[in-house]
Amino acid sequence: MSRENALALRFKEAIRANQAATDLFDETFCHFLGINRTDGRCLDIVDRFGKVSAGQLAIESGLSTGAVTAVIDRLEAAGYLRRVRDAVDRRKVWVETTETVREITRQVFSYYMSMGGAIEAQFTPVELDAIMRFLNIGSFLNIELAAALREHFNPDARTAEARAEQARLFARAMAASAPRLDAEVRAIDSGFCDPAKKGR
Repeated sequence: MSRENALALRFKEAIRANQAATDLFDETFCHFLGINRTDGRCLDIVDRFGKVSAGQLAIESGLSTGAVTAVIDRLEAAGYLRRVRDAVDRRKVWVETTETVREITRQVFSYYMSMGGAIEAQFTPVELDAIMRFLNIGSFLNIELAAALREHFNPDARTAEARAEQARLFARAMAASAPRLDAEVRAIDSGFCDPAKKGR
């Protein structure tokens, strides 16, 4: 194996290990909060946007409006979300995080914040720029792939063979989308860009 191929393999393994560790932390944090993963993902969306409508949360999470209503009800009962009426248009209702969950988040993530400077000091500005671009590209691709998987999900596919056929349809659709995705990936820079807010 060439040096370039060995480096590429190590790179892929590092990405998978990082994703697995992130998934482990997310799962553990949801367990710590006493909520399920779907509710945790919705809580994160609300926290990132500051406040959202139920309709916007449904779009961002990929859930039905009925499912989102149940999520909001559960998180409100847990003390993590609250519904507030718009100050101008009283018919509009926003969903936002509570001070309690923001305090929990500050306490749990304070270690990351304190380590930020030490981590950044290990990289040059050029390296940090490359890392940020890599993360933005990865976020964009994961959102695109998740949307494509949802489009090719068949609830009637109950066997491994039926799922494999769905995967083949998904692969063909992604191959057709490759030129567009390639162009969009090349346009992504290292500036902060939350892919969840793309086009807003």
